[in-house]
Amino acid sequence: MRMLRLPFRFISAFPAFGLAMTMGMSHVVADNVAGRLPAGVIAIDQGWSDQEKSWWYTASQGSRLLPLEWMLALETEGSTAEAPEKFMSPENIERLGYLPNPPSVDNPLGLPVGFVIDHDKTRSADLMCDTFPATCDALTMRKPWIGLNCSACHTNEIEFGGKRFRVEGAATLADFQELEESLLRALKLTLSDRATFDRFARAVLKSDLTVESRAELEVQVEEQIAWQQLLEDKNKADVRYGRGRLDAQGHILNKVALITRQPDQIDTIRADAPASYPFIWNTSQQGKIQWNGIANNILKINILGRETDVGALVRNTSEVVGVFAHIETDRGKAWRGYDSSVRLDTMIGLERLLARLKSPRWPEDILPAIDWEKAARGEQHFESFKCASCHEPLAWDDLASPAKEKMDPIGEQQTDIFLACNTFLHASKSGNQAGQKIFAFTGERIGEMEFTRNLLVNTVVGAVVGKLDELAGGAFTDVFPSGRAGDAGTESSGIDFLPGVSDEIKKDQARQCLTAEHELLAYKARPLNGIWATAPYLHNGSVPTLYDLLLPAKVRNVWEGTALPPEPAGPTRPEVFAVGSRQFDPARVGFVITQDAGDDHFVFRVRDELSGEPIPGNYNSGHDYGTDALSEEERMELVEYLKTL
Repeated sequence: MRMLRLPFRFISAFPAFGLAMTMGMSHVVADNVAGRLPAGVIAIDQGWSDQEKSWWYTASQGSRLLPLEWMLALETEGSTAEAPEKFMSPENIERLGYLPNPPSVDNPLGLPVGFVIDHDKTRSADLMCDTFPATCDALTMRKPWIGLNCSACHTNEIEFGGKRFRVEGAATLADFQELEESLLRALKLTLSDRATFDRFARAVLKSDLTVESRAELEVQVEEQIAWQQLLEDKNKADVRYGRGRLDAQGHILNKVALITRQPDQIDTIRADAPASYPFIWNTSQQGKIQWNGIANNILKINILGRETDVGALVRNTSEVVGVFAHIETDRGKAWRGYDSSVRLDTMIGLERLLARLKSPRWPEDILPAIDWEKAARGEQHFESFKCASCHEPLAWDDLASPAKEKMDPIGEQQTDIFLACNTFLHASKSGNQAGQKIFAFTGERIGEMEFTRNLLVNTVVGAVVGKLDELAGGAFTDVFPSGRAGDAGTESSGIDFLPGVSDEIKKDQARQCLTAEHELLAYKARPLNGIWATAPYLHNGSVPTLYDLLLPAKVRNVWEGTALPPEPAGPTRPEVFAVGSRQFDPARVGFVITQDAGDDHFVFRVRDELSGEPIPGNYNSGHDYGTDALSEEERMELVEYLKTL
């Protein structure tokens, strides 16, 4: 029987795979069934087969972070010749919070969940050659690359009583920001430390190692460092995201701004509004997608013989553009299509698979049993506070009914405004997109300076058309909100925006957004089925448990008058807690609260540790509809009911 032969560096980086290789590939196939979870991790029924899970974990959407051989050879910044550690080692991946995925037919290298291989051997892979000329000349673009797909950020595991179970579609507890930053530091170390570069070059080039090839590789690494430094500088913000959060819209808009190739971009809006990754079951049943409803999800058309939600396709295309896709908008027009690495067919397949994902039910064989009489009393509180007016019930296995989510204006919710506000205000020079129609085929013309969300619309339409020119341009006008936004508001007499904050720029941005009216200046309330498995809570992950969500917050977005607003009487939401532990608190419903930041934890803070000022982006206010009037017993009854959803 023919054995699969792989370089030793693959085997040493993934010990389980190395052991399997000593037994032959047939044993790997037989004993490592696609979709099998790591030892000790329990699967709960959400409607997917093992094979469907495996594809979800390994299918490429077109994300291209680094060439695969580079990634496997790259060492962590703390690595030494005496104690080398690969960046993709299980220890480093665990530190970053991503989940292991055992070797299988779909995942022979044992890459973590959502770390996927993208390989295009054709000339269509030669993208962004103005940015990566040496990389294109070496045909490295046509080699396998490693990137991320949606499962990396939308899969989680929970621990209780010595047991650990996986929840598909829930928010990761990984630290995406540290992944990017530590990767850039590792690349810089590879060039600055010649012994490290020597090990890297030997591992990548193998028998092709020569003086010339080594020098060419060094130039290619320099190109990647320069590009990733541009991204880091553009996204740089004072607020740390930490575990389980990412300013995805900020990253996407900044990526779009950079690919217009305008060197003197303005930086009025930073990626400083981190959001919790949304849970994604029932996504196809929602009319609005993303926390601020940036795209509609209501139009279905036939693509590649499949009925497809165009809104979902827009969301996924936006995601892969922001998370490492290669794309060119400077060499064409959107209506002719932009060249990109986006995998349209795969994204359609992933969305169809996601439409079959059921929400998780409280596993009474793992977690303490629900007190159903207590939950019945909690349901009465749910009704008396009219919670269903925003969160209409949806059964855990209902994959057909409309979700009937509601968009609440940010001024009414009083929660942190900056995810919606930054998207509303973000502007960039438009480069090659200037003069084009926003929706490629229709809509207003793009100006020399433009709202970046309109450049995103043009980019996404062009990327999709570039892969499938049968789409009518009019389809996208039904998906995106109207291209032009109303003017930011100005009326603010006697109102203190962000009381207690000294940053006048953030206060002015708050004024503009809280006094304006636009459909993007709102956050989505959706059915709460499976909510028990999605901590931390609120759109920005600022509240650790459901119990705490029923308490009032101290911070406020606005206050009339010069004095600071009074603090609520009685218990309030915690303003400091660690994120990263998977240990579950079944009473309060969320992860166990500590204030200790271990190696795998991040301390979330509502206020700056030194100045005591509230941190824009980290406000834990909002969703306060009088539940602070509940007694302790009534509060626990309502929490008990939420477990049943």
